[in-house]
Amino acid sequence: MNLYKNLIRLLLMLFLMQAYALKAQTVSVDLSGKWKFQTDVMDFRRGSLSPRYNHVLQEEIQLPGITDDYKIGYKVPYQYIDRLTRKYEYMGPAWYQRDIEIPPAWKGKKIFMYFERTHWLSSIYVDTKEVSAIDYISVPHNHDLTNFVKPGKTHRITVCIDNRFQYKTHKWNHAHTEFTQINWNGILGEMKLMAIDPVYVEDLQVYPNIANNAIKVRLQVNNETKKQFTGKASFTINGKNYNLKNEVAVVSKDSVTFVEANIPMGKNAKLWDEFNPNVYQITAQLNTSDGKTNYQHEKATTFGLREVKQGKNHVMLNNRPIHLRGNVENAVFPKTGHVPVDDASWERIMLLMKDYGMNHLRFHSWCPPKAAFRMADKHGIYFEVEMPMWGKDAEPDEDRYNFFRREMRAILKEYGNHPSFVLYCNGNEITGNFDFIEELTSDAIKLDSRHLFSGSTARTRVKSDQYYVSQQTNKGPVKVYEGLPNTDWDRNAESDVDVPVISHESGQRCVYPNFEEIKKYANSPVEARNFEVFRDMLQKNGMLDQANDFFKASGALTVLEYKAVIEALLRSSKSAGFQLLSINDFPGQGYAPVGILDPFWDSKGLVTPEKFREFCAPTVALLRYEKSSFFNSETFVGKAEVYNFSNAAIKNAKLKWWITDESGKVLQKGNLKSQTIANDNVSPVGEFSIPLKGIKAFHKS
Repeated sequence: MNLYKNLIRLLLMLFLMQAYALKAQTVSVDLSGKWKFQTDVMDFRRGSLSPRYNHVLQEEIQLPGITDDYKIGYKVPYQYIDRLTRKYEYMGPAWYQRDIEIPPAWKGKKIFMYFERTHWLSSIYVDTKEVSAIDYISVPHNHDLTNFVKPGKTHRITVCIDNRFQYKTHKWNHAHTEFTQINWNGILGEMKLMAIDPVYVEDLQVYPNIANNAIKVRLQVNNETKKQFTGKASFTINGKNYNLKNEVAVVSKDSVTFVEANIPMGKNAKLWDEFNPNVYQITAQLNTSDGKTNYQHEKATTFGLREVKQGKNHVMLNNRPIHLRGNVENAVFPKTGHVPVDDASWERIMLLMKDYGMNHLRFHSWCPPKAAFRMADKHGIYFEVEMPMWGKDAEPDEDRYNFFRREMRAILKEYGNHPSFVLYCNGNEITGNFDFIEELTSDAIKLDSRHLFSGSTARTRVKSDQYYVSQQTNKGPVKVYEGLPNTDWDRNAESDVDVPVISHESGQRCVYPNFEEIKKYANSPVEARNFEVFRDMLQKNGMLDQANDFFKASGALTVLEYKAVIEALLRSSKSAGFQLLSINDFPGQGYAPVGILDPFWDSKGLVTPEKFREFCAPTVALLRYEKSSFFNSETFVGKAEVYNFSNAAIKNAKLKWWITDESGKVLQKGNLKSQTIANDNVSPVGEFSIPLKGIKAFHKS
């Protein structure tokens, strides 16, 4: 009998332990799928005229998604010349509704509704009461519904997404413009209802210390119980062939407690950079008790063991100078009309960047979603991210200022752990009150030491600038639009100022439109109706049969110009790098087909990645010469250099030169002295002369 009782007691204990384990875990309900839906172009909510949340909505829509997916809005009859044409325009409140049962087991939990990305303001109504509103552009919206829903009850949840401009911000910024990604209305990515214990990890930040191969972990623990709790925070760090555990005691009665732990990672921990993008994941498990009730919560993040510092002329990564070979990312996503939130789409972009020898992406007046950071972490791409800030956005307007203050802090909190997040700038070509820009920049530096910060691209410098992206400095132009008929020049003197200088929006060489691209928009929310106008103009003038020749000829010239532009900036050893506008077409602000890739990031067939990497790569052979045309009575003099920002010196390098004619026949050749070529620099490797008197006929070499 005692054995039987003990067995029953043991089974009961196991059941209770299992029940506790289930209770302690974060629980979520996927909210994707069918929702009731209704537009609201009259905005009845603001007019107090029977707002939508008072009623059962009459239509249906699938989420995640955007209104354009369902041809909702004004059917656009126009052919916009200055941008791609959105097929169905909708700007205003749109309402999404679902009846949701709150599980009885969620009693005593914190309850949140989470949207990965919305556009722009999201408001939550529980039954007929507005309970939460969030207006971030760059980060997820996480609505706290705890005090407004009752476990065990079914509530009608009505969500209003309002894609109108919530503040008087510049209409071109790429976070919500019609000129690149469209000003969509909807919800994208992960959307869920979550329940967590009332003692939980609100924030988890990781600060690497490469000198000690260690990290400092900082937790923000929120306590909603109004009681003292005790317990521990346990950390698990995983990477490739790496595992480490650590823990720290936690005790507090405050509503918000910060917990720090310094964790040595040991000699086997590896640094992160573009060549070795070693990524770790840290999971913090919080186990606490108030004496009567036990609580548990987990939060995880990825990080890399890397440090960023300001050098004299370069951004320093892990105490080594890097040179940024960059592209300007303008939120150009015509396939969907919105930024992708899946890993596969962003991985494709990162791999294309690598294929074309680039290591850097500037996000012009917008900040990408988590998936972009994950894939940049994985493949070693350095990001510069910005707020949706442009032009006159720094002119006095306290409501707008407060929005930018919140947005900046939210970006640093949400994405700050990612090693790819190297640079932060407030926005593009800002004008107005630069005391406000200095405030944002200096505050950001105090908040987060893991990045370098700059006030604005291409405009007034501020005191706290740690780098500068611009067309020029006080010493002259640093931007290069096109080549010259000689190469014995650079931008060293102009770039040699008190902070690293990155050449702003270099290139910008347009290619004639490829009318074959028109059909690629068949299943997109936008169309290239401007291309149709250009095509019809050619046809009217009897020149349509030459369109492909124009495309190929202008494309060949653009490739030559980009070679000249990039090589000039590679010769500039005191330049911190460049940001090309751009490797893919920029269909905004008048439409600029400047890419060797089209707006879909597909090749135009103008140059292969292998040929592009001959002048854009971690290691490039360079040649300085005084002019491009010679008589055969002259002597060609070349000064050879090697740009080497690879991860190692080139030992015992064999250096050869040769000159060929148009057919590829070698006319003369020779060798330079074998030598070791240092990395992290541009090194002169020798000079050579070629008397041209033996060349009797005209040649293009």
